[in-house]
Amino acid sequence: MKQKVSALERGYSKILPAVFSAIALLIMILPLQSAVVSARSILTYIFIPQIRTSHKITQYAKDAFQSTRDLLETADNNLKLQEEVSRLLLENAQLESLLAENQRLNDALQLPKKNKWQGLWAKVAYREPSRRGTIIVDKGSQDGIALRSPVIAMQDGQVGLVGKVIEVSPKTSKVLLSSDEDFSVAAYLSQSNKEGLVLGNSKGTMLIKYITLGKDLTEGEKIYTSVSSAIFPDGVLIGYLGSASKQKIEDSFITAPIIPAVDSNSVNEVLIMPALNLPLGEQKK
Repeated sequence: MKQKVSALERGYSKILPAVFSAIALLIMILPLQSAVVSARSILTYIFIPQIRTSHKITQYAKDAFQSTRDLLETADNNLKLQEEVSRLLLENAQLESLLAENQRLNDALQLPKKNKWQGLWAKVAYREPSRRGTIIVDKGSQDGIALRSPVIAMQDGQVGLVGKVIEVSPKTSKVLLSSDEDFSVAAYLSQSNKEGLVLGNSKGTMLIKYITLGKDLTEGEKIYTSVSSAIFPDGVLIGYLGSASKQKIEDSFITAPIIPAVDSNSVNEVLIMPALNLPLGEQKK
């Protein structure tokens, strides 16, 4: 059965095409002002499907290109960020290593806070076979090291005197060990409070000489650098008084062996202190 079309619908079907045609003709013949151009574009977009579809495809392609460019820029930025993070992680690891080493050395050294000792850590780079009384360390004048700088070290949890700087080059320094026969330092005994002179000898050991007679000395008594020393700060541990049976009386003075607090011939790291109480970095002036 055929569907009946109302008179109203038949009227619309005849009138609407005529109306659209009239509007299109009117838009085409009107002057090309901005309002007319805009209205023409809108109506064309609405009533011509091909143009609408083309516009959608163009817009999609434009959006896809922009998205692709954004993704490439994001990937490039991510790569740069990853490289920067890797560099920072490496620098942080190196810094943590240096801080850990410095903390380990300072914690182990346990320098008395009241002395406020300062210095520069250095590694033993070379030991001269021809002269066992010296070592070469990897810090020199460009680091602020000067002649006559005191040198101490830590060994088995014990702090002790190592020697003094006798030669300096830009990158290295030579240290005369306390066990060398050319080494000497003013010292005092911790219990008897007597002073004497600590000397190295040809045997690679140390003695304390010129201790006045009087009160008996105690074996194992600690021996420290004296305030009267022109090079070393007061209170650096040198070692311990040796066996009483080996003590000798010579010209009204006692000479006694010393057990060193640190074996200067086997240390690997040393702390070089300022010479003549000058801060490191000012010694070159």
